[in-house]
Amino acid sequence: MQRAWHHPLPNFVLSAAIQRAVTLKGLSLEHHEALVLARRARATATNPHSDTARAQRHHLLERWAQQFAPHFALEEQTLFPALARAGHTEVAAEALMQHVALRELVARLRQDDALALAAWGDALDIHVRFEECTVFPLAQAVLDPA
Repeated sequence: MQRAWHHPLPNFVLSAAIQRAVTLKGLSLEHHEALVLARRARATATNPHSDTARAQRHHLLERWAQQFAPHFALEEQTLFPALARAGHTEVAAEALMQHVALRELVARLRQDDALALAAWGDALDIHVRFEECTVFPLAQAVLDPA
């Protein structure tokens, strides 16, 4: 039996990435890895003291340093202030608060808090969906792409 090819991106991320303005496309595409890691974090968190969960925490912290911390910094230095200047302070503040919460969970993971893995996965999933469904569409609608 031949299996149908299944794209790992949820439909809303895939369609959003295709429709994103050039200035947001890179950030939107990075959300793919974020959702994959969030799903894996939640899956391995069912046994938080296992070798698999420890390996997932280690991998997550590596990816945090390499990709997610710079991704957050870029949004915080450019996108969120631009939204706030355009009068959308609540959306910018919510996204920033989610970043703060995710950083706090990363700090717990660095301290080998096994129970933070599932919370991080849940929080990242919620954050990516907020950005893809609220922040990025708003930015495309109200900000000058130049």
